[in-house]
Amino acid sequence: MTKMVKTVLNGKFKIKIPDHRAARPDWYTEEGWEKARLESMHQHIKKGDVVYYVGAEEGEMPALCQMWGADVVMFEPNPKVWSNTKAIWTANKLKTPHTFQGFCSNETRIIDESNSFKLGFPACADDEIIAAHGFKELYLEANNYNQIKIDDVDYLPPTVITFDCEGSDWEVMKGAEQTLKQHKPKIWASIHPEFMFHQWGQYSSDFRNWIKSFGYQEHFLDYKHEVHFYYEPI
Repeated sequence: MTKMVKTVLNGKFKIKIPDHRAARPDWYTEEGWEKARLESMHQHIKKGDVVYYVGAEEGEMPALCQMWGADVVMFEPNPKVWSNTKAIWTANKLKTPHTFQGFCSNETRIIDESNSFKLGFPACADDEIIAAHGFKELYLEANNYNQIKIDDVDYLPPTVITFDCEGSDWEVMKGAEQTLKQHKPKIWASIHPEFMFHQWGQYSSDFRNWIKSFGYQEHFLDYKHEVHFYYEPI
């Protein structure tokens, strides 16, 4: 049985997470893990925000958003990570989130109704917790999982969108065009310029200008394994 460990992420954020995740050394260095992005999110995400977290992975960062008072909606295709997320929600006694086990993309295509948008966790969240879970990527596996446009989500519109899509960033955000126009959510973008070019033939500079064209001011946060920006509605 997986042990849940009381952890302080980046020297600041207290949370219980699975022991394999707590063992990540980056949490305990001065540099931290995605420290600038997490600090920016903590500064700007307020009680009552509706956070659409695209690429929720194992769930500790979406959980922090909920602990800060936000209503969190998680999008994640990988069935192997949802058990981690559910364990984090249970250990930290968080309210049941809305979830979608699939990709956000520029189209909506549901091939498995049981894993479509819902209040609660997908069935795979009851599986055994797996540390070596890998990733699912839109450009390779779109046909294997549900897809949904953010514009088509039947819920409260987001006041925050944060995404880390391993290069498929623009394909994801094309499905949020009406949301950007009508609701102007705050945006945290984790962009992989090399992946974006090799997977889709797209330039990250064009994508960034596209976001700004909806009336956003771009704030550079950090560039380590990927480049992080905060987009503030003007």
